[in-house]
Amino acid sequence: MKDVINNPTPPSASFDLLNTLMGVKIIDMVRYSWWPADEVAAECNIREEQAFALTAGPLGIVFENGRILGLASDPAMNSVVVWDEGARRSTSSNVTLDQDDELFPISAQDEVHSAPFWKQVIGGTLAQLTILKRNIMSAKERELPSELGLRFQLQNGLIFVASHGLHNGSDDFSVLEESQLAPIELKELAIN
Repeated sequence: MKDVINNPTPPSASFDLLNTLMGVKIIDMVRYSWWPADEVAAECNIREEQAFALTAGPLGIVFENGRILGLASDPAMNSVVVWDEGARRSTSSNVTLDQDDELFPISAQDEVHSAPFWKQVIGGTLAQLTILKRNIMSAKERELPSELGLRFQLQNGLIFVASHGLHNGSDDFSVLEESQLAPIELKELAIN
């Protein structure tokens, strides 16, 4: 993974940060892709409108209270990881996602490179967060955080998942509509 994240932690180690987002409106979402938006479809063998959801690279979710939640996945932890991107932006010693010249922003509101679902998420208020783990894990997976998903449920009923491989069994980070999750048995841990 590119060196853009300082101190990422699994969601279960970030309850304090995540709880500050409950009841707060999402005002923007940006994927920071390893490729320019118009190259993602070819690089990832996907449709153009899937670029936002399935490109390689982290996600920033901007909330109305000024918080910016950074999300990615870490194969060494077998987990989605989160960090306070807003706090990173307030210190001059860190290269932030929006300043990293190796990353290319793709907005959830992009007319070509984002599915209509993501435009509906913008303006939604976060109602619940849930950590998703496999119900059955190998001995190695049990030694790691293995938090494969962080489910965001909005007050308007929309649900999306920041995923560590839950769409195709890989260790790729993706942002999915819940209907896109692979059909595997998951256990849930509510954050709030």
